[in-house]
Amino acid sequence: MADDFGRKSISVVARRLAVHWPILSVTSSIDSTLDIVASGDAIDGRANCRLQFSEGPRICFSATSSLLAGGCAFSAAAYLLPRDNPQLKWGAVALAGITAMQLVEGVLWLDGPTPHGSVNQLLTIGLIPLALLAQAWGPLLGSMFVLPVQPRRLPFFFLLIVGLTLVVGARVLYQPTYTQVTPQGHLNWWSPANPPVFLPWAYGLWAAVIGAPFLFWWRPFWQSLLVVSWGWLWAVASFILTDSAASHWCFFVSFYGAFLLVYAFMVPDKSN
Repeated sequence: MADDFGRKSISVVARRLAVHWPILSVTSSIDSTLDIVASGDAIDGRANCRLQFSEGPRICFSATSSLLAGGCAFSAAAYLLPRDNPQLKWGAVALAGITAMQLVEGVLWLDGPTPHGSVNQLLTIGLIPLALLAQAWGPLLGSMFVLPVQPRRLPFFFLLIVGLTLVVGARVLYQPTYTQVTPQGHLNWWSPANPPVFLPWAYGLWAAVIGAPFLFWWRPFWQSLLVVSWGWLWAVASFILTDSAASHWCFFVSFYGAFLLVYAFMVPDKSN
């Protein structure tokens, strides 16, 4: 009785959420990914209920969602880059940089990912570091369309070096050779330990490196604060609520892409 009630209740809640946020309905079957184990034993007068996730709900972590978010974002970047507006060109390069990981993860999901498989190893060793570097360098290098490097060379090269150091240092320290799926159903390309352990200071520094170019140089400031706050919100949520701190990256990618498209219709090209 308790088993059926719990299963039906969660199914109802999940379907109601999917009405408002369709991305939450990527999972083909709620019941196939969630097992409810409820016992009638009482502990201090409360029922002892335990949730077991056999696969984990797929939100940002499936081939469909990763490739859809990545494809739409890259299409938006391709539309924005030819525009005769330096700010839009900056946004296009930044969007392409932060989106690269979505496409790599999409291919990993198409592969399985197969443990120790050749495609898995090629993407994990060869392309994941480049995608991570693109996350840090995309917003920074894109800002060159708006501002020259010389007047801001100290913060510019500091962010450039910190981003590179974090990527290289993490790969040398953890040396992952293939990507795994965590117990909650996320991709773990970070370390051989599963689930991965992200050091809070390193994770915070990485988020700061990605957000700093916007906060330092994108104007008006309220726009940069909006974009960065949204990204940091999901970064904190992923770090606290999931077993993979980068699990909700597609929410930031989708939001930033939508923001740039709206912004593109509000500002004219210089030739106009």
